[in-house]
Amino acid sequence: MPGTDEDILRDLMGRATGDLHAAPAVTARVLARQRHHRWRNRAVATVVTGAAAGTVAGVVVAGQGGAAGPQAHGIPAHLTAAQHVLYQLSDAAAAAPAPSGRYVTLTERQDAGIKRTSVLDSRTGDVYTYQQGPGVPAELPVARHDSPTVAEFGRWPTGPAQLRAFLLAQAQQQQAQAVKQMQEKLSGLPARARQKAEAQAQAAARQISDDDLVFEQATDTLWNPLVPPALRSALYKVLAGTPGVVVRTHTHDMSGRPATEISRVDNSEGETT
Repeated sequence: MPGTDEDILRDLMGRATGDLHAAPAVTARVLARQRHHRWRNRAVATVVTGAAAGTVAGVVVAGQGGAAGPQAHGIPAHLTAAQHVLYQLSDAAAAAPAPSGRYVTLTERQDAGIKRTSVLDSRTGDVYTYQQGPGVPAELPVARHDSPTVAEFGRWPTGPAQLRAFLLAQAQQQQAQAVKQMQEKLSGLPARARQKAEAQAQAAARQISDDDLVFEQATDTLWNPLVPPALRSALYKVLAGTPGVVVRTHTHDMSGRPATEISRVDNSEGETT
């Protein structure tokens, strides 16, 4: 999977010029990956995303009891099993302690025995990344302001409807930036190849639904250990209101710890994230 913005755009151009029969869905996935924060780019399988999202913050459903339940939020009782779990996660997140200290770490295990530790500066959003494993550098360049700061997260809305609208607007802005960058990179290509790539990008953008964008933004944000409790709680509520979200309890993350997996099938190409 491409890592930096340059890698993503290079991959997109390669597909556009090397395989003129590539489906628009290919471009959709490349553009979607561009929206992810660079420090979140990893080599793990996409199905692990939901499982790790809960354990990063220590929010794990170990059973079906112990949470206040959706009624405490004024939500009707006729919810799906997935929504019940998401509201339990919301309650647990709200009760969790807020990140403390200037620096917060996120440790992850990836495929091929690679261990990555990201140190996030809560004041500046800078991210320092260290790695252990075969064939990888021990340290990556510092990613300046690659994460929202605690103060910036504090200005995000925490009402589910307002937060959904915020995430959607954020994703649409990032998508527009990605398309603009792609067009700039393609400007030097022959006309036929450029027109083909631009047509694919436009078709791909039309196939990505609002729910696709919201799910990606919400789950990406859950990875970030700087997210305050109220916002993390609200993110689970947004997921509970997003059609197509699937929740599987009693599973495990890559370290073997109990976890809850949150997934969804993208409308554009049928890939499960």
